[in-house]
Amino acid sequence: VFAAKDSTISAEDIDTILEKAEVKTAQLNEKMGKMEENNLRNMTFEDSKFTVYQFEGENYKGKQVDGMGHFWIEPPKRERKANYQVDLYYKEAMRTGNPSEKQSKAPRPKLPQVYDFQFYPRRLFELLDKEIYHYRKTIGYV
Repeated sequence: VFAAKDSTISAEDIDTILEKAEVKTAQLNEKMGKMEENNLRNMTFEDSKFTVYQFEGENYKGKQVDGMGHFWIEPPKRERKANYQVDLYYKEAMRTGNPSEKQSKAPRPKLPQVYDFQFYPRRLFELLDKEIYHYRKTIGYV
C-alpha cells in the first residue's frame, strides 16, 4: 500500500479500514470481557454457533477424531514364550550355593602405552613385566 505509486487507495480509505478494525476490536474485547473463566479454559464461547473447531462454516471436530481411524493398525499383543525345557527349570530351581562364594578374580592390570622413543627408565619396564607375570600367575596362565 505504501510502496505502490499507482495505488487507487487513498488516505481516506485507509482511515475507514482502520476505523472498522478499531470497532471490531472493541466488540471482541467487550465479548471476551463478558466471558467466564471456565469458557476460556474450555475454549467455548457464550454463543454456541462459534467454536474453535469451526472454520469457514465447516466443523472440523468430527474430522479430527476420524482422521487416524481408517489407517490405524492395532499392534499384536505380546506373548511370552513358554519354556518347556524341564531340565533347565529344575537346574534353576534346585541351584544351590551362593553366587558370592566364587572367588573374585584380580583385575587385569592397566598398563600405560610405552614407546621406545620416549626413553623411560629400564626399571619401569622391569616393574611392568613383573606386574604382568603376577597377573598371569593369579589366573593360572601357563
